[in-house]
Amino acid sequence: MPRGRSGSTILPSKEIQDLKQRELEKKANVFDHSPYKETASENKKLERILGKSLSCSRELASIAKRIREVTGSPMRFNDFSPQQQQKIIEESAYIGGAHELLADMDTLDAHVLATLIKAESKEYDVGDMERRKCMFNHVRTPDNPIYPWNSHRFDLEIFEVTNPIQYTEEVRNLIADRWNDFLVRTKDVEAYLYEEVGLSLIDIDDGILGIIQGLSTSDRKKLLKDVLHINWSTERFVEDEKNNRLNNPLGPQFRQHTTGAKTNVVRVSDKEDKNVNKWVFEAIVHGKPVASGPSGHTLRYLNHYAMCSEMHGLSNEAPKDLPSLEEARLVMLGNLMAPKDHHSYHEIMLASIGVYNGVDILEYKYKESYDDIGSTKVGADALKCAQAELALNKR
Repeated sequence: MPRGRSGSTILPSKEIQDLKQRELEKKANVFDHSPYKETASENKKLERILGKSLSCSRELASIAKRIREVTGSPMRFNDFSPQQQQKIIEESAYIGGAHELLADMDTLDAHVLATLIKAESKEYDVGDMERRKCMFNHVRTPDNPIYPWNSHRFDLEIFEVTNPIQYTEEVRNLIADRWNDFLVRTKDVEAYLYEEVGLSLIDIDDGILGIIQGLSTSDRKKLLKDVLHINWSTERFVEDEKNNRLNNPLGPQFRQHTTGAKTNVVRVSDKEDKNVNKWVFEAIVHGKPVASGPSGHTLRYLNHYAMCSEMHGLSNEAPKDLPSLEEARLVMLGNLMAPKDHHSYHEIMLASIGVYNGVDILEYKYKESYDDIGSTKVGADALKCAQAELALNKR
C-alpha cells in the first residue's frame, strides 16, 4: 500500500517562500519597502494636486514676475547676452519655461528660468570651486542637507546606475514598458541598435535589465535616453504650458519637457557623506515622496533673491511690495513639484532651510505634513483645496 502524503512539508514550504520573499524585499530599493511606499504614494497624490494648483496660479506667476524684476533679471529675451540667448534657444527643446521665455510670455516657469539664468551667470562664480561654482550654492545651516555647499551626490543620472536593482520598481517597470513598445515597433532590434544607434552588440534574450547591466555607461545613455526616451515626461496635465507641443518624442499629449524624476535616480546611502543617508532616512520616516534629491535650483533661486531683497532693504528707496521668502519658496514649489516632477515637496523645502535676507529666515518646521506652506495666503488656499480634492477622490 503506497504511503499517504502526510502534509508535513506544507509549513516548511511556506516558510521557505516567506524567507525568499524577505530576501527579495531586502534587495529591493529602500523606497519600495512598506509602509513607506504606500504612505509616499498617498502623499504624492496630494503633491500632484497641489502642484497643479500652484503652477496655474496667476497670483503666483505675478510673484515670480516681481522677483524677476527686483533681482535685476532681464525682462525680455533680447535683453539677455548673446551667450544666454543661445542657451535659452537650446534649452527650449527640453526645458520647461524656455520656450515661453524665448517668446517673452508671462508665465511662472519663464520668470523662474530668467531669474535662475541671472543667478547662475559667471559674475557670481567662486573661482576656486571645481563644480557648481555659483556663490548661491552656499548653505548657512547644517539643518539643510546641502550644507555647507551644493557638492553632494544626492543622485545619479539614470544611465550612471550600473545595477538595475538600484532602480525603484516604478522605474524598472517604466523601462520594461518602453522596451516592449520599442520591440513591437522595431524590426531586427539587435541590428538596428548596433548599426543605427551605435550600441555594442546585445542579445535581446538577456531581457532589458540584463542588457542594461552589461552595457558601458555611454551605451546605457544611448539606450535609455536616445532610444527609450526614458527621461521625458509622461504627464498629461498641460494646462500651464504655453509651447508648440512638438518637443516630447513620446507625443504632443504629454508635457513637453524632461523631468528630474525620470532623469535621475536617488542615492540611498553614502559611506563618506552622512548628509545623503540623513535626508533619505528623514524622507522615509515622514513618508515624503522623493524625486531627484534636495533641490539645488531652489537653493540658488532663493539665495539669489534673498541677497537682492536684502540689498533693496538697505537702500534709501526700498520697494514696498517685495515678495516674502515664503512666497518665493512657493514659486519654486509651483515650478518644480509634480506634475512637473523635477523635485518633490520635501526636496524643495529641505533646500530652503536657512535662506536669510537680513530680516527673515526660512524654516521647515512641519516635516510630517504640508503645513509650512500655510504661512502664505496663496499656499494656504492651495493646500486647503488640494486636501479637499484628495479627500473627495477617496470616497
